[in-house]
Amino acid sequence: MKTTLFSREIKYGKEDAAELEMASVKVQLIYDKALYMLHSHLPDYLWDAWIGVPYSIISSLYKGDNDSGTVFQKWIQSKAGWKCIGCERHCLESNDFYQDNGTPFNQRSFKFHNGRRQSMILQATIWSIFEKTLLFHPFLGAEPLFDGEELDTIAAYFVPTYISDVHFRSLSKPYKEYDGSNIRVFQEWVSAPPLVLQWEGGLTEGRWMTGVYVNQAQFSGLGPYLKDSEGKRTYMEAFVQ
Repeated sequence: MKTTLFSREIKYGKEDAAELEMASVKVQLIYDKALYMLHSHLPDYLWDAWIGVPYSIISSLYKGDNDSGTVFQKWIQSKAGWKCIGCERHCLESNDFYQDNGTPFNQRSFKFHNGRRQSMILQATIWSIFEKTLLFHPFLGAEPLFDGEELDTIAAYFVPTYISDVHFRSLSKPYKEYDGSNIRVFQEWVSAPPLVLQWEGGLTEGRWMTGVYVNQAQFSGLGPYLKDSEGKRTYMEAFVQ
C-alpha cells in the first residue's frame, strides 16, 4: 500500500521507535565485534584489499564518537519486520582556511562518507559466521564469536548477504549486487514501503527508508528519508506518537 504524505514528517508508533532504539544498539555492537575480529585475523594485505581503511580510523567511525562523527544505520520496515541493510558514516574533518591578512586558521566541518563497500563486507562476514555457527555449533570446540542473544539479533534484524550470488540463484530469490573496487557483495532484496511526498517543492515518489543514528554505541535518533528511483534522498522529520 502506497503512503502519501503532505508534509516532510514520518510518524512512528511508540513500539516501533522503542524497537529501533533497542535493536540499533545491539546491531552496532555486533558490527564492532565483527570488525575487531577481522582486524585481529586478516593479514595486512587482505585488510587493505577488502576494507581499504586503517583499523584505527574505521573502528572509531563505526562506533561513532563526538570527534569522528555518527553512525547512520539504514533500516527498512519489511513484511518480516524491521531489517538493517547496512550503515554509513558522517565524519568530521579539519580544513585549513586563511584570513584576509593571510593568517591561517583551522575549521572543522562535517563530510559525508558512505562506506558502502566496508559496510557490505561486514554484513557478509556477520551473516557467514551466523550461518556457520548455527550449523556447526554442537561441534565447536571453543566459544563461538556470537553468543545466543547476538545470534537472535542477527536472525531478527540482519539480511542474508554473501560474496556469491549462488545462494539466491538456486532459490530464485531477488537480490541486489554491490560492486566494490575489489570485491562484489550480494544481499537479499528487501522491498521498502512505497511513499509519495507532496510538498511545496513539488511531488516526490520513492521508497521509505529509516536511518537510525548511533553514537558511542548509544541510540541518537531517527532520520527517515525518501529514496527515489535514482537514489536521491529527501530527508524528513521523525515524529513518535
